[in-house]
Amino acid sequence: MENRKIGFAVKRLRLKKKKTVEDAAKEIGISQSYLSRIENNSQIPSVKVINKIADYFDVHSSYLFFDEESINSFTEKENELISSKHININDLEKLNIVHDNGSKITKEEINYVIDRLKELRELRENYLKGKE
Repeated sequence: MENRKIGFAVKRLRLKKKKTVEDAAKEIGISQSYLSRIENNSQIPSVKVINKIADYFDVHSSYLFFDEESINSFTEKENELISSKHININDLEKLNIVHDNGSKITKEEINYVIDRLKELRELRENYLKGKE
């Protein structure tokens, strides 16, 4: 995991929300020093903390892994969509998702991918239940 992206993303989101490190840390439920270390890229947060941070900023946890250059390359609408906690099929159709050859990905292809993701999620949940 590249923690540098996470640190930059957390700081970017905190500043956008106009929160101090102290206030954000308190509301996330972690210490001020821990949040500061994350933002300064000297601490790799656990998955649990990544999820807490994403919940606090109301973004999907994967959004914390985008670097500044990537974020700046998206349009405002694309940025809004990729940061959303929940994206539906209609949202995906709004993005200009293309194949390697440049042809637009169809609604049927998006539905196929979503169906496979649902199957993977179910397999994962069943696997985790079996480990309990």
